[in-house]
Amino acid sequence: MDETEYANTASDFPNIIKEAKEEETGVWDNVKRVTSHSHVMIYFYNGTAETFNLTASSWDTGADPIERYAIAPWDYLSFVLREETPIFAKGRTSTQAKHSFTYKSENHTFEFSTLLKVRKDYSAFSFSPETFPVRENKIRSIGTSPLRCSSRIIRIVDSKPYHYGVVISLGGEY
Repeated sequence: MDETEYANTASDFPNIIKEAKEEETGVWDNVKRVTSHSHVMIYFYNGTAETFNLTASSWDTGADPIERYAIAPWDYLSFVLREETPIFAKGRTSTQAKHSFTYKSENHTFEFSTLLKVRKDYSAFSFSPETFPVRENKIRSIGTSPLRCSSRIIRIVDSKPYHYGVVISLGGEY
C-alpha cells in the first residue's frame, strides 16, 4: 500500500486514539457475551509514519484479505482471535490458547505472542481447588532498526472462558 493514501498525521493521532478507545468498549462488551471459546481482543496503536503489514501468524488468514491486517500510519487496528478455552488435560497440566504474529514495515519488524492457560492452587486439604487464568504476552522489536513497542493487558474476565484484551503500542506508549 502506498503510504500517501492515508490522510492521518501525527497531529491527528490523539483523536484517533480517543476514537479507538471509545470503539474498544463496545467490542469488549461483545467479546464478553461469548461463552463457547476464549477470545483475545487486540488493539494496535501505530504512532509511527510507517505502514506495518502482517508477515506471519499462528492463525489461518485465508478467509480474510491480508490487507485487513495492515496497520496504517498514525492509526489503529483491532481484531479478535479465538481459541478453545484452556482446561486441565491430565493431572496438573493445562492446555493453552496461544497466538503469535509478526509485522514488518519498511524499516521495522516486531513479533508478538500471547498465551492463556489455567492453574489450580492446591493445598493439603483442598479437594476442589479453584481454577485461575494465567495470561502472558510478549512483544519485541526484531528488525535491523529498533522499534519502540510495548504491549499490556487492558481487560480481563476472570471466570471461564477467560477472555482478555491487549493493547500494542508502536512508536510510544499509548
